[in-house]
Amino acid sequence: MQKLETKNLHLHYGDFHALKGINMTFEPNTVTALIGPSGCGKSTYLRLFNRMNDLIPNVKIKGEVLLDGKDIYKKSAGMRIDELRKKVGMVFQKPNPFPKSIFENVAYGLRVNGIDHSGFVEERVETSLKQAALWDEVKDKLKKSAFELSGGQQQRLCIARALAIEPSIILMDEPASALDPISTAKIEDLIYELKTKYTIIIVTHNMQQAGRVSDKTAFFYLGELVEFDTTPVIFTNPTHSQTQDYITGRFG
Repeated sequence: MQKLETKNLHLHYGDFHALKGINMTFEPNTVTALIGPSGCGKSTYLRLFNRMNDLIPNVKIKGEVLLDGKDIYKKSAGMRIDELRKKVGMVFQKPNPFPKSIFENVAYGLRVNGIDHSGFVEERVETSLKQAALWDEVKDKLKKSAFELSGGQQQRLCIARALAIEPSIILMDEPASALDPISTAKIEDLIYELKTKYTIIIVTHNMQQAGRVSDKTAFFYLGELVEFDTTPVIFTNPTHSQTQDYITGRFG
């Protein structure tokens, strides 16, 4: 399993100092929740790990983002973005299936990476859909459009798509915020199961969800990491009054 960490990480959007000296280490096979009010930097921080911020102009990064000890932003580390994104999968806030069949949505990453052996692709698609707890619901309609699935099924399909290329880390940016309670519960159950094989980092505004699914919780405020500890400590005995105020709903 691959270890992920940041050391003295600063990020600027132009003149705006969005992240300020973040030091964190993510242990393998754990779920870490990033919490904090809107605009506090948690999604910006999440997107660092598969270089999604590269798409935004005027971004400046100082410090280190280390995957197994290699700084993913240093050219000298020799880490290409396509290689990085094989290791670090991403699931977004709203389900974003491609305008393809259910099967081809999951197979997409394999095909992009030059894998077209039909037997292997079929096996990976089935395995990934099973991991995403979706196989039994779609196994008889794999050739149908992904857009025929419900919102919750589409999000699990996007998780299966991320799993198909066998990453070691999965980033989730509020993966259940657009879903109904039943679909949300399925996603949460899935996260709990997936951590046996993956390291998961999830951004969530839902305190109850963070409490249910995560092993560790990090509280961000105004671009700073205020507190990072095991989830029971953060929710029952935080060190900082600011953390306590946020968790109990006094602000945010």
